[in-house]
Amino acid sequence: MVERLPVPAPLARPLGYPRVANLPEERQEGLRRFWLEGLFSSIGLALTDPYYTLYALSLGANSSQIGLVNTLSQFSGAILSLPGAILAERSGRYKWVALTGQFLKQSMWLLMGLAVWLLPSSAALGMVLAGWVAVSIFGTLLGAAWSALVAEIVPAAIRGQYFASRNILMQLSKIAIVPVAGLFIKTIGEPLGYQVVFILGFVFGLGALYFFRSLPEHRHRPVAASGGRFGLRETLRGMRAYHNYRHFVLSHTVLNFGVMLGGPFIQVYMVEAAHFDVATISVLNTVGVFATMLSMYVFGRWQDRFGITWIMRFTVAMPIIPVLWLGVTEPWQGALVQFYASVAWTGYNLGSFNLLLAITPEDHRPRYLALHTTIAALIGSIGPMIGGWLLDATGFLPVFSISTIFRAAGMILFLALVREPAQAESA
Repeated sequence: MVERLPVPAPLARPLGYPRVANLPEERQEGLRRFWLEGLFSSIGLALTDPYYTLYALSLGANSSQIGLVNTLSQFSGAILSLPGAILAERSGRYKWVALTGQFLKQSMWLLMGLAVWLLPSSAALGMVLAGWVAVSIFGTLLGAAWSALVAEIVPAAIRGQYFASRNILMQLSKIAIVPVAGLFIKTIGEPLGYQVVFILGFVFGLGALYFFRSLPEHRHRPVAASGGRFGLRETLRGMRAYHNYRHFVLSHTVLNFGVMLGGPFIQVYMVEAAHFDVATISVLNTVGVFATMLSMYVFGRWQDRFGITWIMRFTVAMPIIPVLWLGVTEPWQGALVQFYASVAWTGYNLGSFNLLLAITPEDHRPRYLALHTTIAALIGSIGPMIGGWLLDATGFLPVFSISTIFRAAGMILFLALVREPAQAESA
């Protein structure tokens, strides 16, 4: 059987795209379209995500406004995941819920780009800031439906390689587009340069919507039609039946609290303690991107061969990353830590996403994906506040040490409690 690949095989294979000749033709076509959707979506994100703050600053935003927007964006993940899941389950139309959310999210890029032409300068800044929050709101609302849909599109046997190859493609797009967009903005000037790249981001977003709209969809029976209920109490009670899910939520939440307690201040350490300049930090970030792509290629194959939890155990030393940064005084040391950190997090993140798809029940997947997001976001949002207070009061050593302790506790809970999911769970 001829394989339906998103790009010619000489390009697809080096990116890690799995062999799919044994799958039905319509299944292959769905995989091809979702992969191409990732390409257009990543280009749109590369044109917009790195420039939110800079665009707002060019319009006169102050630090308090930027901080408020970040706080509102963070809390939206905690309070809106479950409403999005309710919408998906009550409609039974995962694809259309996700598609609507994506369209609204990407429309914000257009409004932000047009803001300066449509409104006076002070009102334009307000639209840009509000649009920034709205991007997070719509992204959160669609998240559970999106994840539930892709669980049906991508067979469990090839999820490791498939998502790894898709993520490699998105990282390559980021490497190629972000510096070009920055050079374009610098050449055109502010704020016009930002306006143009945001409008271009919307255009590429339309390309992503085109491919997403053509994805196959299995219509689920709406919760209301089947006589079921969807409330927080019922969902929490239902967690008792899914041991792996309950244990993973516990371990990941503890680990994520440790990450959010120290992680946001690693770049602060680079500047204030290691005395790295912006150019050096940019180089270290580039090292991280290349390490992510390399490890995605390897871990994707290993995960499909050895299992999801096996690949996550491979990153067992990930909690010591903050302590490693305390010993960094030279750029070459930072490059080594950044390389290791990127490899470790790639293995954990790739595994955790596929693990969630495997341990959540098919009929109610959106609600359990959303509940995980809600719990992790609520607990994680406390971390930066505590970490910032401790940093001002005590310095980097206590903050990074406590971060390591919580990360280690989360990893120990994971190793002790979470098991490779049975195939029946990922039906």
